Amino acid sequence: MNIGTEIIEMALGFIESGEMRECLRNTLFTGNDTANILRYCRDIIVGSRAGIGEKMSALRQLPPHKEVIALINAAESALSERENVTGDVFLVTLHYPYEEPGKIDTWGEREPCLTFEKVLDFISRETTRECEWNKETIEQCMERVWYEVEKFIPDKNGELQHKITWVMNAKGEIMFFELGDGYKKQSSYSDDEDSDDDFGSWGDWEDGSSNWTYPPVPFDFGDIITIDMRPFYNNFHGVITRIGDNCDCCAVWCIYAGENRFLRCEALKHNMHGVLSKISPLYRAERFDGELPEYEKMLKIISEAIKREPSTDEVSADGILFRTHALAEQFEDFVHKKYIRRKTSRGCSWSEFKKQFSEVLAIEK
Repeated sequence: MNIGTEIIEMALGFIESGEMRECLRNTLFTGNDTANILRYCRDIIVGSRAGIGEKMSALRQLPPHKEVIALINAAESALSERENVTGDVFLVTLHYPYEEPGKIDTWGEREPCLTFEKVLDFISRETTRECEWNKETIEQCMERVWYEVEKFIPDKNGELQHKITWVMNAKGEIMFFELGDGYKKQSSYSDDEDSDDDFGSWGDWEDGSSNWTYPPVPFDFGDIITIDMRPFYNNFHGVITRIGDNCDCCAVWCIYAGENRFLRCEALKHNMHGVLSKISPLYRAERFDGELPEYEKMLKIISEAIKREPSTDEVSADGILFRTHALAEQFEDFVHKKYIRRKTSRGCSWSEFKKQFSEVLAIEK
């Protein structure tokens, strides 16, 4: 199995952050572990916000390994479901970015359609209306508008069963898809490596960014970064508080603020603001050195306090290098425990945080 430089660069092109792209080029994509490099390539492609046509074209350029073929087969199956027979119903929902954890904003219409062509007509009409209303290009509209399309088919009792859902962008391109609950239960998917069932690859498309390998990051403790989850959530900012061993999904954490000035601290890869978006902000993260909005001003104070203190390196028993920062860890623990104890979306108030850490923050209580 040969993975050339051109294929690696093609896959890296799906990473929107220049900083992350350069970091991965010099870390994950070095060496001779071709099996892992192939896995990195396919996960990066599938988890990006590109349309499915572009993703499939890229996957076909990879060596025809079993997992790659399964991903392509799943995508082709999902596309074939655009065909319909009498009795099928497509339900289209226009979504805007989440306004609060667990809440989906659906200010637009929910439209039932009897053919996929009508689905595309609805998306084209609504996207045009959005662009005209906000005086923006379709590329700008794609940053804040997305569509969920659910297909229902009649069963033997004449009742509608949810078969598949597509997540589509403002251009009407499918980005991700997942099977309906009833069809997941009916699947004969097996963990057996010799199984010919491709159902497992449907989960890769469904989860999107959740399956991506957690890579090294080009950031340091206290760095302020842009956290970009569009179109599922509007841009916000965070302060890096944890840089672990880069081996799991919780290796890097950030403190960030909601517009109510309550702080939260969570893993950067996914579930920020309680939103499990299919596009990971990790692969779109960039350092930020501009002017923060008023509700995020405290992040600069937190960042400066962390950067005044040195970090340390600790080697675990198995030889893996862990980077630690005592003050950042204290900040993280305090904010996260406040959030867990309250069991709300609010987290830790800025006033509580200032009172607890007034000396190291160099501000008055």
